[in-house]
Amino acid sequence: MAEVSMIVPVYQVEKYIGQCIESVLNQTFQDFELILIDDGSKDDSGRICDFYAAKDERIRVVHTENRGAAAARNTGLDQASGRYITFLDGDDYLADNMIERLHQVIEDSAYDMVVCDFLNLLPNENDNFIVHLKERTVNGREVLEHLKNEKSYGVWTVVWNKIYTREILKNLRFPNGKYFEDEFFSNQLYLNSNQIHVISDVLCYHRVLASSTMNTQKTENYLDLLDALQERLEIYMQYDYSEDEIYKVLIFLLDPFTRCVKAKFSGTNKHRIENTKKFIKMTSRKLMSRELPFLKKSSLVMIGLFPNLTYRIAIRFRSQLEKFL
Repeated sequence: MAEVSMIVPVYQVEKYIGQCIESVLNQTFQDFELILIDDGSKDDSGRICDFYAAKDERIRVVHTENRGAAAARNTGLDQASGRYITFLDGDDYLADNMIERLHQVIEDSAYDMVVCDFLNLLPNENDNFIVHLKERTVNGREVLEHLKNEKSYGVWTVVWNKIYTREILKNLRFPNGKYFEDEFFSNQLYLNSNQIHVISDVLCYHRVLASSTMNTQKTENYLDLLDALQERLEIYMQYDYSEDEIYKVLIFLLDPFTRCVKAKFSGTNKHRIENTKKFIKMTSRKLMSRELPFLKKSSLVMIGLFPNLTYRIAIRFRSQLEKFL
């Protein structure tokens, strides 16, 4: 049994998967298994994975039909045997000491996971940036209630800049068939997490490609983001989270909601939009009974009645409104 299981969903990344795999093989920490899930790639990605697996017995390749990143990661979780688990995307790569450093911090500690900083590699290299995380220890509620709502470039949502204990992931899976699967996963992850340690080391190199999923989302896909944000708001209300944080996430929800309203969906998708509107109205009404500043309470009246119109007006006058809200 390996100490660390590394799970990599692979889809149409023939240009990058070799570098990804090499960065794992070159780790200073060598007690790992690398599980490559070829998610029905039509290019040479699967064959490249097989080439490396034939050379190193620590590499396992599972070929499946195309089912999406969530199903691929779930397959990897079902296959994993390590005491600790990490994820990596097939077009990303690691610093040589990433696993050693993360394992060093989490081993013999009470942490459920350890989080590291990463370098975002954008199409224009002049736009590359790191997040500049500071070392500290937080708990799951603090992340879910506060940190996920701060500007953090997905640090608390993505899964590939962390090492996890096997136990914390034992009953967790990604939602099959959903877009924004990390949003759903992180809701349950932090709800069930205790101690989380953050280190400032930049250990992962994440490519943000022009063709990446986040950059090519269809409007219909944002229906799943609506569901994920509604789930988070339900958690906030159930566990009596801060009124200000509930308000923030409600405002986040208005963006994908307005996108979907403008798309003029019909059938099942239209019904999902109507249900989201009812949810916004209900949440606004509940929030009005909580302790909030007068201007926020006043805005909830408009949000509950005319959510997409309110959002369009708010965006137009955003700079002025931010001074008050």
